[in-house]
Amino acid sequence: MRCPFLREAHVQSCQASPIRKQIVRTGSATDERCATAAWHECSVVRELSEEHPSASSCPFRMESLAQYCSAAPVMKLIPWSDQAFSRCGSEAHRYCDLYLALAKTSAPAAAPEEAPPRSDDADGIPVPQWLWFAPGHTWLSVASDGVCHIGVDAFLARTLGGIDRVQFVTTKGLERPAAVLTVRDVDVTVSFPNPVFITAVNGALRADPARLARDPYGLGWLFEGIVRDRSAVPNGTPRITDGLLRGEAATAWMRRETLRLRALAEDAAERISGVRLAADGGLPEPALVRTLPHAEALRLSHLLLSPPPDEERYS
Repeated sequence: MRCPFLREAHVQSCQASPIRKQIVRTGSATDERCATAAWHECSVVRELSEEHPSASSCPFRMESLAQYCSAAPVMKLIPWSDQAFSRCGSEAHRYCDLYLALAKTSAPAAAPEEAPPRSDDADGIPVPQWLWFAPGHTWLSVASDGVCHIGVDAFLARTLGGIDRVQFVTTKGLERPAAVLTVRDVDVTVSFPNPVFITAVNGALRADPARLARDPYGLGWLFEGIVRDRSAVPNGTPRITDGLLRGEAATAWMRRETLRLRALAEDAAERISGVRLAADGGLPEPALVRTLPHAEALRLSHLLLSPPPDEERYS
């Protein structure tokens, strides 16, 4: 499915002009001087001193088909053949900043006979039902055309708090996507467990890393890739969804993770204060990693991203 805000336009430009400017055709060709015999009167053509006595329209007039985004505040015409708009012509448009600003969600469009995609709640943590979740708190979205996106889930984003820096360990090719998230003086490495053919990274996170925590399932995505074969990845490596959780299984797992985080936070508080505090039954405050001493922050983030050996996995 292409982006609903993608538009097409017939444009023309003058090859004789020192400045190449694309002009959108709004009327018929007979209304324009370049398309009639009146082109002989053009001062730009006269300066070239070229003879084209039999031409009924200007020989320097060039027509082409262009695309533009109707959601953008300024129209930018892109030639039809330019690959810069490949995202707009595929399901990848669901993670475009402009699209997300208007659609408010990256959820895929439902088929006419299907119910709209929904999001569950696990003790206050949103768990979108259209996403796959990995034990290391990364998520995967695979569109109908094979375009996929990977990011960190809302649970990890809430626990880390504001991200100060994002560094991409892998950027292109068939890799297991990995990135380093810096919170204060703590580096947290997040990785996706299965190989993906990475085509792009979210470069906007380098300038504004905080968007990862603000919108982990949308603007905060980390990697974009392509899955050419849903059942297997080249070289006999695991399927892209192997060992991942989805739907009710993902919601149940997320609830177990909130309990595990509570226990880890209580252990950290006891080591810091020497006193075992009574649990209040809720999630620790947001940005827990940011509030802990360096050693405890490293310990908690490491344990949190290392799933228990008996953790049930689904394929």
